[in-house]
Amino acid sequence: MEIGSLSVRPKAVVWDFNGTLLDDLQVAYGSVQEKFRTYDIVCPTLEQYREEITANFMEFYYQHGFLRSTTAAELNAIRKKYYAENGNKVNLREGVLGTLNWLNAHRFLAGIVSAEVSTTLHSVLVQNRVQRKFDFIKPEAWGSKKEALLQTAEIFDVEPSEMIYIDDSVDGLATAKETGVVPVAFFNSTSYNSKKRLLEVTDVGIENVYEITYLLAQLEG
Repeated sequence: MEIGSLSVRPKAVVWDFNGTLLDDLQVAYGSVQEKFRTYDIVCPTLEQYREEITANFMEFYYQHGFLRSTTAAELNAIRKKYYAENGNKVNLREGVLGTLNWLNAHRFLAGIVSAEVSTTLHSVLVQNRVQRKFDFIKPEAWGSKKEALLQTAEIFDVEPSEMIYIDDSVDGLATAKETGVVPVAFFNSTSYNSKKRLLEVTDVGIENVYEITYLLAQLEG
C-alpha cells in the first residue's frame, strides 16, 4: 500500500540501511534485551522500543533505568557481540536486487546513508551481491544525518530537493526534510519506528522496498 505521492521526478534515491533495506529489527531488539539483561534491568517491550527509540539512543536507556554513567561505548560493545553471534539471522528485504536493477535501468542514482559501521554494512552488501548497484555508500553517519545527506547530494551533483531519502526512523526522515531532501517513510511490522510515528513526518510512504518503483514510474515521462 502506498501513501501519498511524489510530485517531482528525483535524480537520486538514497536509502537507510538498518530496518529499511536490512530486515534486522528482531536482532536489534534482541541486542537491546541483552543490554538490559547484562545490567539486570527490566527491558521495555518491542512495542515500547519502536515508539520511543531515537537517534539519541542513550536517552532511551537512561529513561529505562540505566545510570547516567553508562556509556555508549559500553552498550555498543554488547550490541556488536550480539550481532556477531546472531547476524546470520538477518537478511536483506525482499525485492532489493530487483529494485536496484530498476533504478539503475531508469538512470536514477542510488545511494545509502546509514549509521551502521562500515565493515558490517559492506559485508552484507557484498554477501548479497548488491554493493556495485549503489553509486555512493555513506556508513557511520552517527547522530544527525544532515552532513551525510548533503555530502551525498554534492557527490551526486544534485540539489537536495532532487534527492529522496527512504528511512524507517523519525529522526532520519525529519533530518531529510530539514535538509531539503524529500523524505519517504518505510514502514511495516519490522520497521524500527511505527507507521504512526513516521507519517507524522511525511505523507509519502511505502511498505515494501519495490513499491518505490511504482511511485517513481508515475513520474516517468
